[in-house]
Amino acid sequence: MRRAVLAALVVLVAVPASAAAHRVGVTAPARGDVTLAQIRYAVPHGPRPTLRLSLARPAPTDYVAVALPRRQPAHALVALVAVVNRAARTVFVPDTAQIVLRTRLSRPLTPPVTSAAANVLRTTPAPLPPACTLGPLAVGDLRLALHAGAPPPRGFGVRATIVQALDGACGRPVNAAFRVAVSPTQLSPPKCPPPCRPIERALNIMCPVALPPVLCPRPS
Repeated sequence: MRRAVLAALVVLVAVPASAAAHRVGVTAPARGDVTLAQIRYAVPHGPRPTLRLSLARPAPTDYVAVALPRRQPAHALVALVAVVNRAARTVFVPDTAQIVLRTRLSRPLTPPVTSAAANVLRTTPAPLPPACTLGPLAVGDLRLALHAGAPPPRGFGVRATIVQALDGACGRPVNAAFRVAVSPTQLSPPKCPPPCRPIERALNIMCPVALPPVLCPRPS
């Protein structure tokens, strides 16, 4: 009896605790670039559970796109994540260092393994990320799971963004239009107010170039 109890304890210690919800962190890219990440659950037996994702905290400067391949690897459940940073260069909001996603499963599984490649439009990662084993994917090969955060690149939705990010991470050509769409937005400089128009020449009124600053007294 004691041996059976000890064996059960050893099994409990050796096997990671299963859960139906997890938090996953993904490194955000530099401005004008993309991060491609893969969230992979091991499914040792039984059917694949349903996977839902959401942002665990806001990502004001990043666009987050998540999709699931329609053809999943054997004994696994995989989600692909693309994070795009299109924040304007003159924005004083600091870049988000990490995107935190919340996953929720229809049945408990051990925590997922997350792999990511940041700034895939600038350099091809070496070695290539595990997501490249999925091969080239088309928009129709993906099923939308989440889009959140900042607005998406112009002309590219969730699945198209992930396809381009995967191509960049795996050393394949990236659509030139996507590179342009991902480039940081440029804020137009503030427009100067129109010049003051003199009321009457006879009054000999000069228009000031700029009004002096108004200092408001602090409340006592």
